[in-house]
Amino acid sequence: MTNIRHTKYLAFLLVWLLPCTASAVTISLSSIAEGGNSAAFTGLLLEPVAKPNVGVVLLHGRNGNADGTVVSELRNSINTQGYTTLSIDEPVPAAGTAFSDYVNDVNGANTVFPELYARVRTAINELANRGIDEVVLLGFSLGARMASAHVARGQVDELPIIGMIGVGMFGNSIDPLNAALTLDEIDVPVLDIFGDNDANAVNTAAARLTAYNSGSGTNYTQTMVECVDPALNCVPHNFFGYRGAGNPVLESEVNTWLSLNAPLSAVPVPAAVWLFGSGLIGLLGFARRKA
Repeated sequence: MTNIRHTKYLAFLLVWLLPCTASAVTISLSSIAEGGNSAAFTGLLLEPVAKPNVGVVLLHGRNGNADGTVVSELRNSINTQGYTTLSIDEPVPAAGTAFSDYVNDVNGANTVFPELYARVRTAINELANRGIDEVVLLGFSLGARMASAHVARGQVDELPIIGMIGVGMFGNSIDPLNAALTLDEIDVPVLDIFGDNDANAVNTAAARLTAYNSGSGTNYTQTMVECVDPALNCVPHNFFGYRGAGNPVLESEVNTWLSLNAPLSAVPVPAAVWLFGSGLIGLLGFARRKA
């Protein structure tokens, strides 16, 4: 009976000390302190059990949301590698969400990008409050255009942005919607990743590369991923068939780039682990003596 009782104690101690898995938390953020006009916008936060030094802010595609296509898989996949991720809802033009509405807003009221900059700064400050030291900005489609514009022009005094990832990024349209017109102002490492049959991304790839190389940046990785299984009916722009369980090449490429360009610092073993180890040794010794 004594051995059984101490086995129960060991099991309880193990459950108490082992960390819980990360789960998404919906948070409400306000951009007002950063010069924006949004009293509340949504962010989806994923914090790993260990406390990392690098966080990733994600920007979704047009007509998407913080848990939309592509950013949903990436925020979860990146988090499993040990990074804190924060995906946020983006501002939209008053007239609607057609791409032409964004063009008209830039040429007219010009509300979207100033608000976008304020929201990204707010998200970065939220990560700073949670112990993050450095940030990578990741955008998909329209979010990639926005990410490039923010890294080029949107920062003020927040944590340093140490890298940018543009997924399905285009180099067309007008400034600042055209990434080829903002990448020349970026000097941090950039991953430019797109599907092999994504015509706008493929056709403007050279312009994006030339733009970055014309500036002071020295680390531009341009990766075209292939749909290896025709049965997946791949959709190149939203990466259907290039992500998820069938062919997670997008997640793999992004995680590999992050590990090389924004590595996590070594995290010391938590004190609880030492406590558990010493307690386990002591209890096993006590149980052995009683036996």
